[in-house]
Amino acid sequence: MRLATTLMTLSLVASMALADDPPPATEATPDTSPAAAPVVEPVATPAAEPVAEAPAVPSAPKFVVFLPERVDTEWYWYYYSDQSQHLVQSAVEKALIAAGFDVIDLASIHKLQASGSIDEITSVAGARAAAQDAGAEYAIVGTATAVKASEGSAYGVNVVRSNAEITAKILRVSDGKILDIEEASAQEGGQAARAAGQAALKKAAPGFARKLATAAKRVTAPQL
Repeated sequence: MRLATTLMTLSLVASMALADDPPPATEATPDTSPAAAPVVEPVATPAAEPVAEAPAVPSAPKFVVFLPERVDTEWYWYYYSDQSQHLVQSAVEKALIAAGFDVIDLASIHKLQASGSIDEITSVAGARAAAQDAGAEYAIVGTATAVKASEGSAYGVNVVRSNAEITAKILRVSDGKILDIEEASAQEGGQAARAAGQAALKKAAPGFARKLATAAKRVTAPQL
């Protein structure tokens, strides 16, 4: 009886001791509720700046050149003579291109292929009609001539002196107005009349072409 009482007393004491001990610590569980999530402020994206359009570049004025050549009594022109000679014409076209102009090739003008007489393309009306057919805005209209000035002999060699004269107008195709006129001259020699005439034209051509290109830039300045 005493043993049973003692065992019950020990059991009661153990129960009371266990009741007084605090419960074991547990690891904190992170709060994953939506309310506890950090609020991320939206970052404002700067508006794209409008891209400015590049200004339109005006097209270069279009020129066509009508400059037939004559040495003494012989004319040389693309659609007139079997012999090709266009010394001054080529010099003027090169100078215009170097100055920034568009130059139309005479071979592309169908109207000239049909007729193309010298009288036609050296007149204002005829040159204007051919230029309109080519789509040109301006035309260079003129002539380049070389005439024998003298002939002699030096040290047994025949020497011919020839004078070259070049004149040309800058014509506005839209209304036929003449905007400028340029002239040039030169003298040169050779052993034959044609050689002397060609040499004189070659001598006069570069300076004349530069003068004409400068005048063309001046009269078309608002379009450049």
